[in-house]
Amino acid sequence: MAANAGWLMGAKTIGMLMGLATLIITERALDNQVSFGIIIFLHAYMLFFAEVATFQTWQSIIRFGSVDQSEKNAEKLGGLIKFSAKIDVFSALFAYGSAVLLFGAYVALVKAFPGLAPKADGFNIEELKPLVFMYSTVVLFQLTGTPIGVLRLFDKFQWLAFAALVMPFLRLGGAILAMTMGWGVIGFLCVWWFASVFAYLFKIGLGLYEVCWRNLFKLIWHSDEKFLSPRKGLWSFVWKSNVDSTLAAGVSHLPALLVMAVFGPAFVAIYRIAEEIAKLLSEGVKLIDQAIYPELARIISNKRGGQILKLVTKASVISLSVGLLLSFVIFITGPFIMASTLGEEYKASVLLAVILVFGAALYAAVAPLFPVFYAANKPERAIYARLAGLVAYIAGFFFLTRLVGEYGAAIAVVVGYFVSMMVVGILIKHTINGLNKEARLAIVNDTKSKGACGD
Repeated sequence: MAANAGWLMGAKTIGMLMGLATLIITERALDNQVSFGIIIFLHAYMLFFAEVATFQTWQSIIRFGSVDQSEKNAEKLGGLIKFSAKIDVFSALFAYGSAVLLFGAYVALVKAFPGLAPKADGFNIEELKPLVFMYSTVVLFQLTGTPIGVLRLFDKFQWLAFAALVMPFLRLGGAILAMTMGWGVIGFLCVWWFASVFAYLFKIGLGLYEVCWRNLFKLIWHSDEKFLSPRKGLWSFVWKSNVDSTLAAGVSHLPALLVMAVFGPAFVAIYRIAEEIAKLLSEGVKLIDQAIYPELARIISNKRGGQILKLVTKASVISLSVGLLLSFVIFITGPFIMASTLGEEYKASVLLAVILVFGAALYAAVAPLFPVFYAANKPERAIYARLAGLVAYIAGFFFLTRLVGEYGAAIAVVVGYFVSMMVVGILIKHTINGLNKEARLAIVNDTKSKGACGD
């Protein structure tokens, strides 16, 4: 588990460094903060629907595929993968349609009530409509849930780490080219679009290679797994995990959209730089939950639930400690870095980044705990925790931005993560107690069975 987390954290850290460099190059190449903010908004809007409206099918592949692996049932595993692939396709189409319809409805609402438009001089939200419709086509290629699940199930974390570098590498190289050629906003959007699409296709290719190498492709293709009535509990798990991932995406991508709606594209540029710094210093820490989930699934499938508490507690303490340390580092070094790379107008992003890193440290502490709910087949408890955090964030955003202005947008993130952490702490205790009880019952039943055979 530590090795897998190390691969992901290393790749993510390198990717975030390249991402931050890309943002700096893009900001310097464009005329003003508004143009930069428009690119940031379009990408955040696309990502919001890519994660909110699409199903995280990798969750179900690990949850049920771990059982198929332990039972050595390749046919059931093939049916599970085919079922997940169908969901990926349908949800991508739904996500694109939702992105187009919602933005169209918002533009119509702004035309009817001009006071709802973002506050920015010379900025017309209606001019973004064709760009939103075109850039959101990225979502149609976001069919990566199934291949990611396959790679994680078969412990191919090195491949996932390599794949995580494709998008930031292409985006950085493309940004340098766009700046050199003077392509402007449209040129940078094309670069970001191509990098995202190619990265998604690359992950799909890795997943296809893995199933072909394991001689699973024919089983998948010819599987008779019923889409509407698959194995017991699968649809229930898929819907619950989708609601949870939707809430998680809301926590990740909603801030940039709310900042755009309230403060306009210029402040989105400043906020996004702060957010990127926070992710650079904390995203790798949070990735430990992706490495811990397959291990938890194996522990529970082998009736060893008693080992979970020690494992997740250690991971949580390490994550929180590293996150707090990184928050202190950016507080000390941030002002000089911002002034020397982006200019005085971005100094405000330093304090924003410190606040956001502190919030990310709180989330990093609970990130290793969420997989316990899935591994224990209790995804609804993850939903309760994320929903509580999201509601607290939205309420805090509108209250705090009125109270303290722009910094309230970052403080609200901390409030949301803190509430989520409190709820997770309560629910995780009940979940682990339930797993320990099941483990004890399994031991008792096994002892009785052996006794009966001996008699």
